[in-house]
Amino acid sequence: MNTKTLYQNANKYKLDKKYDLAIESFKKLIDNESHNANKANTMIYLNEIGICYFNNSNYEEALKYFKQILEFNRTLTDVYNNISNSYFHLRQYRHAEINLLISLKLKPDPEIYVQLALIYLCMKKYDKSIEFYSKPKNVLETPTAAYKLCFPYLASKQFKFGFELYENRLKNNKINHQTGLKERVDIPIIPFWNGLDKCDNLLLCYEQGIGDNFQYYRFVIQLSRLYPEMTISYFCKHTVAHIFKEYENIKIIKNVENLLLYNYKCYIMSLPYFLKIDKISPNTENYINIDSAKVVYWKNQLEMKNPEKKLNVGFFYKGLLNSYIEKHIPLHDFESLAELNINLICLHKLNEIEDLNRLSFKDKIITFDIDNDMAFVDTIAILKNIDILLTIDTSIVHLAGVLGIKTILMLGSTSDWRWFSDNDKVWYNSVDLLRANDNMKLNSVLPEVKNIINNMICQK
Repeated sequence: MNTKTLYQNANKYKLDKKYDLAIESFKKLIDNESHNANKANTMIYLNEIGICYFNNSNYEEALKYFKQILEFNRTLTDVYNNISNSYFHLRQYRHAEINLLISLKLKPDPEIYVQLALIYLCMKKYDKSIEFYSKPKNVLETPTAAYKLCFPYLASKQFKFGFELYENRLKNNKINHQTGLKERVDIPIIPFWNGLDKCDNLLLCYEQGIGDNFQYYRFVIQLSRLYPEMTISYFCKHTVAHIFKEYENIKIIKNVENLLLYNYKCYIMSLPYFLKIDKISPNTENYINIDSAKVVYWKNQLEMKNPEKKLNVGFFYKGLLNSYIEKHIPLHDFESLAELNINLICLHKLNEIEDLNRLSFKDKIITFDIDNDMAFVDTIAILKNIDILLTIDTSIVHLAGVLGIKTILMLGSTSDWRWFSDNDKVWYNSVDLLRANDNMKLNSVLPEVKNIINNMICQK
């Protein structure tokens, strides 16, 4: 096959996302060029192979090929950017930083400032992150840039300005790349509330993340007490509308039927800005509905599984959405916990535990068919009957926190802004944070988790 045809085939495979075939074709092209000593073409093919490996999530192989290009030319900024991006996905942030700094030295580029700012945010170097997010001109006048800048401010507990910057999210209701849905529900006609004007009837709208809404309902209650004469209608995602308690001037609604009823609208995650929050204290009020009959039912179910009255340990091991923030511990890594004299209860729905049958210790993990009628109702009742919850960063940690369930939140070395950089109990007194060390995978916290559970067994 001639070079032209081989190159066309390689590019077609790449466009069709048949990366293995594309890589094979580009490697053949490199073999052909070895006879011609055409360095320019060889560098192009090496770069294409690196991109294919990257797109296939094989970042270590991608690095090998990107680095080979530097043997021919050490002044190509795009190559350093690709190397940095590969290290970023491997969560090797120091290497990612070094390569971006080299790229920046070769060619100043505002986009590199933004990438470096994200790296510093992941490294919890919040001052550096703020510095680099602020380097491009007119950053506060650009909604996307100002929105990104909010995160190091919030992560460093500079809440007042951080929540003000966070309002820039409202200027763009784009499609979320993870869910394929708009970031927030559109409500036409009704004007936005500014947090100051007199409002008799406020339409408060949910935002996309279920966990965010669990966490931020505390601010709905705070707003209702600040404005006792205002009626707040919380337009809640219908799948979880039954979860929240209603208050004297807070109504939960599943649909907006009469737009003329409301003076203004706002979104739930704007409330800290309206409330001028500059400090957050642990939540002290349970605003989650609990089905007492379900609590009794699951108490009986767990007792049948646990005649020896062993410690009941519930766990969640993965989130539903992909993110650069690590939110997954392979289920097989829980074997060391399954060896303990405990009832180890996986609280995922059955259709979420696709790897259970491949475990050699699957008989030591208890599962239930839950939440088929109404979301989270069984989960809440089970939480009320366990001794401790182990979880990665997902919506369940906010439910458990509000309910006051003893919880260990397992966090990777990179975590969401709301968990900050220390182990202070900012949101919930019952939730202890356990962090992986830098460059360590999330599963590295499991030995410490095991020690905590062993101590609880001894004290039982």
